[in-house]
Amino acid sequence: MIILRRLYLQATSLSWLILTVSTLVLIAFSTLMLPIIEPSTFTRYTDSLWFTMTTILTVGYGDLYPSTSAGRIFTVVFLYIIGIGLFASFIGKAIESLTLHKKREERGELMYKGQNHIVIIDWSYKAENAIAEILKKDKQIKVVVIDRLEKAKEINTRIHYVRGNATHEIVLRQANVQQAKAVLIFADDRIEDQMLTDGKSLLIATAVERMSPGVYTTVEVEREEHLPSFSHIKVDKFIMSNGTIAKMAVNSIFSEAN
Repeated sequence: MIILRRLYLQATSLSWLILTVSTLVLIAFSTLMLPIIEPSTFTRYTDSLWFTMTTILTVGYGDLYPSTSAGRIFTVVFLYIIGIGLFASFIGKAIESLTLHKKREERGELMYKGQNHIVIIDWSYKAENAIAEILKKDKQIKVVVIDRLEKAKEINTRIHYVRGNATHEIVLRQANVQQAKAVLIFADDRIEDQMLTDGKSLLIATAVERMSPGVYTTVEVEREEHLPSFSHIKVDKFIMSNGTIAKMAVNSIFSEAN
């Protein structure tokens, strides 16, 4: 058992490519060898393939089985010990990869590869309201949220999370802002100084417009006197902070961006 455990751990440490190729080679080798070793039982290659697959999958229907010593030795060595262990390692690797992918998705480490989506900056209560409005208005559109949270508040087939500072181009590229339909830049409620809040929004809007000049950009501004600071960039819609900010921002996209 200790030896088999060590073999299993070594197998699961192999790359996807090596595990896949090894599994396919073993299946092909067994399919070709069984009719040679025991032609009376395995008269066709389809029979040997069926026996190979049911064995390494531990199904074992019992409709086909080796009756000679050579066939049984081959089955024990190549299918029971190597085959089942190799396939178990393959399944273990698959589960491990899916788990890792889910964790990376929750941590916002995966790049969004879709297009015509809406990018929302900062996962605030306003963003949550905006997401609800977007998902209600359009049943197909996807939302990408950029924030610095350790873990996404919500992840599903229509909400993607990207972790990072939205003023950095690498983070915006991870959100695929170049192919986005629109970008909503909400004022950061975590910043108490309104000048700093609008300053951050200005930096983000500048980065967005530099990377994707054609994207429809909506910016929430805390103080009206800060609007002239945005004059050097193309912002499609400015919205002053108030209680209906999320709904107004979403309506601006669907009414003017199309």
